[in-house]
Parts: sequence; structure tokens; C-alpha cells
Amino acid sequence: MRILACADIHMGRKPELAQSGHAAWDAIIQKAIELAVDVVALSGDVVEHERTWLSVYGPLLSGLEKLKRAGIHVVGVGGNHDWSVFPRLAEDSDAIKILGLKGTWESYNIQDVRFIGWSFPHSHVDNSPLDSFDSSLVDPSHLSLGLLHADFGQRTSSYAPIDEYALLHTGIPLWMLGHIHKGGSVSGSTAYYCGSPFALDVQETGAHGVYLLETEQGRTWKEPLFIPICPYRYEICKVNITGIQDLESLRRAVTQSVRAYIDQLSPSGTVAVSLVYTGYLHPSLDLHQVFSFESGDSELLFQEQDLEVLLLNRQEDATELEVDLDQLAKGNGPQALLARMLGDSKALEQLGATYQRLEAESFNTRGFNLLHRTSLSHEEAVNRGKRAALQLLRAMEIQRREHGA
Repeated sequence: MRILACADIHMGRKPELAQSGHAAWDAIIQKAIELAVDVVALSGDVVEHERTWLSVYGPLLSGLEKLKRAGIHVVGVGGNHDWSVFPRLAEDSDAIKILGLKGTWESYNIQDVRFIGWSFPHSHVDNSPLDSFDSSLVDPSHLSLGLLHADFGQRTSSYAPIDEYALLHTGIPLWMLGHIHKGGSVSGSTAYYCGSPFALDVQETGAHGVYLLETEQGRTWKEPLFIPICPYRYEICKVNITGIQDLESLRRAVTQSVRAYIDQLSPSGTVAVSLVYTGYLHPSLDLHQVFSFESGDSELLFQEQDLEVLLLNRQEDATELEVDLDQLAKGNGPQALLARMLGDSKALEQLGATYQRLEAESFNTRGFNLLHRTSLSHEEAVNRGKRAALQLLRAMEIQRREHGA
């Protein structure tokens, strides 16, 4: 049996570089028919939200009918985004089988494979779905495939936290998961996050696509094969600017660095690149003047054959100021104070603790406390504080040199 597995399509949410809010779904349908698979397996969050249901209803049902006419079954589970619309979809279309509605475990056989899954009963689930797993659903006479939308390896989460040990000891040899948009095997196990088939925003770097699953004589699974289907990708490129003193040389360095980075990927389609400047920044350079971005949030860097490379108006300054901090720290005034702080590990530790406290306070304020967030680590907090201090010192040093002080 051949199965195309995917998740986190989020129909109704239009990625910036995609043609429509259902472009990923259309590409999945096309790839499934092209590969002549037997089943399309969906691990949740097919639809972005109930508010987008009307806008995607037509394309969703149309795609299901195309798969049905091609003799391709569709089996899925509901995620935290589409938990409320999947029951309606199950009523409106006989071209899809949705497992585990209302938060129950359910199995469904297609040929020699038993699909076992659980769906979100609400938008938030704090307990592990594995707590209620029904081991009797695992049938030795069928090869099992688990479908689940969950937060893998988490003890606490509002999105169905699951323990690695518990998942891998269910008796199911292969799991295809949804929720995390970066695909791949988790912890080197036989559980895979499908990832989002199309990158939904600039944070979702790298190739995006679907997984092809194949059985061997109906007894075991071959290793899942990743198939890219997204016609664009986001990437982050580091540019070392040590020794560069003018904008034109810096622009050449950017182009050379991006070309070298792209050559390693050998991609096609559109690649949208964000820059991270590293090394030592000469005081005469202003990184905000390197590119104008007059046309908007991006500009074409270069184009050749079937490849288009865009430069995004997203630049991270991870450089250090080309200045002798030890010498500067011996002086007086605000620059000297900053230089001494940057050389004092205890002062930087205190600054990091302040960043952590302010971040926690901001998320506890009204209007922000409902946002999903991960805690800022102390190491990252120290790095943020150090970068802020360096940026302030750089601005002060540039001003001092401009005025000849």
C-alpha cells in the first residue's frame, strides 16, 4: 500500500508567497493522483479555523471528490484548529473517514493497513490522549498506522501533550503526527511530524512537503520518504562583514554569501532569504542602508533559469562593534560604563535576569496572557541584553566619531 501523509495545511490562511489559501491542498491532491497512492492520511489542522470554513468548503470538497474519482481513500483526524468543522465535513462528504471524533480512539481498515487515530474534541486539551488509548484496537493481523495531532515530548501543554515512551509503546509501529510545522522524525523514533506542506510564514524555513509511506508485503513499513511540494522556501543566510568599510563592498558580500548558500541547497522555484550579519561592524557602516526595499518587503536579488532568489526586508544584526572595549572601558562617560558592563559577566547575568522578568510581566498583562509562548531561556535573555547594549554603544560611538569628540 502507498499512502501520502500530511498535516497542518491550514486552509483559509494564505501564505504570503502562495497563490491562495487552498494552494497547498491543491498541490497535495495533484501529488496524490500523480503518485497513484491508495490513501491520503491527514493528521489534523487541515482547516485554519471555523471562520474560514465557508471560504475553503468548496475547494476542500472538490479535492475530496477528485481523490474519490481516482480511487484514493482519505483518512484523517481533527486538530486544535479544525476540531469544530471536521464533524460537519464527515456529514457532508463520504469521501473522507475522520477517526476519533469527540476525543475517542477509533480504528479503520483499508486493505491490509489499520489506521488508528484520535481527534481533538475541543480547541484545547491539557491531558494526554494516550491516557485513554485502547490497546485492543491494535490488531496483529493488520499493519497499524497511528494518526494524531499532538504536542510530542511535552509534559504540560494545551495541545494534547504526549509522552515519547507512552507513544512508542502502544504497539503501533509508525505514527504520523500533526501540530509542529517542521517535519521529520522526532527523537530519531518511528514517530514523524508531517510538517506543513507549504511554509506558512517566514519562520518556517527549509523545504516543505508531504511523506510517502509504503508497506513491505503488508508486514512492515518502509522508511517514510519526504517529498517536497512547496514551490517556495524561506532561508536564513549569515554574512560575515569583518573588514568591510563601504556599502558597495557590503552589497557584493551579501550577493556572494547568498549565492554560495543557495548553491549548497540546489533548489528550484522561489527562495526568500533573511540575512544575519556577523563579524565585526565598521563604525562607518549603517546596515539599514545596504538595501532600499523600495518595492515593499522584499526585492529580487538574482534570477536564473528555474530559480528566483528574493531578499527579505528582515535583517538581524549579530555583529560586534569594531572597537577596543578594554581601552574604551578605561575612560569616563556612558560609553565607558557600557564597555565595562559588556566585559563584566555578572552584570550581563543581571541584565539577562531583568529581560526574563520583563518578558514574564509582559505576557501576564491583560491582552497578552492568552498568547501561546515558550519561556525565554536565561542564555537567550543574556544574549538579547548583550546585543541591545552593543547596539546602544555602536550608536553612541558613531555619534562621537561624527562629531569628532
